[in-house]
Amino acid sequence: MMSTQKPVTVDEFVASLRHSDLPTIIVEGKEDMPIYRWVETQFGIGTADVLEVGGRRKLLSIFERRQEFPDLPVAFVADKDMWLFSGIPSDYREVIWTEGYSIENDLYAGADLENLLEAEEAQEHQQVLDAIVEWFAFEVEECLDCKPYEVKIHSNRIVPLGQTQIDGDFRKCRGFRPPGEEIHRQIREAYQLKLRGKQLFEMLVRFLSAPDRKSKYSYDNLREMAFKMPPSHSLMNRLMQEIEQAITNQ
Repeated sequence: MMSTQKPVTVDEFVASLRHSDLPTIIVEGKEDMPIYRWVETQFGIGTADVLEVGGRRKLLSIFERRQEFPDLPVAFVADKDMWLFSGIPSDYREVIWTEGYSIENDLYAGADLENLLEAEEAQEHQQVLDAIVEWFAFEVEECLDCKPYEVKIHSNRIVPLGQTQIDGDFRKCRGFRPPGEEIHRQIREAYQLKLRGKQLFEMLVRFLSAPDRKSKYSYDNLREMAFKMPPSHSLMNRLMQEIEQAITNQ
């Protein structure tokens, strides 16, 4: 029988940091580790250790106990998620936050990946995007109204393949209602930063890995291209500069 490894607790992370003298960049989860590894290589973090702790809640709990390892050069980096819309609590101003909803948004926004779409694909992509933005604006309103919300849903479940509108059964399942005009407009106008990054990449993969497409791109391909291909990447540069500053100033 395969053994299941227990998640490392906040207490265990803090204990480890107390005994470390290696500059440490603390990030949320393993899904984004490739991005931070690319950052480490591209911009040169030197001997800094990148430590993923298993989610924002744990990261913030460790941040709240940073006085227990006061001499360790450390930077905390986290996704804004719904705090992009509600605001960052003042207690966490010293955390380095993404510019957009997540690190994937910052990656996507500087990469022009949509140029890979053919004209017909681009037209349908915009239709699917409009539908996904409408759904996401609804979820943001639910969150801001302190109601249950769910954003970790694959875009193909919201708008099934071959369709360009929100699925009828999905609407009923989520109790969907049209969102307010202001939040809808806000997200649509800045969708590369304000629509959840995973859905942005999922929508591209939907078209760029289609069975009848000659050249195909996967989710991982697109993330790597988004980081490595642009000659300059202002949002990722900003993130790296803040990380370096946080570590240097301690």
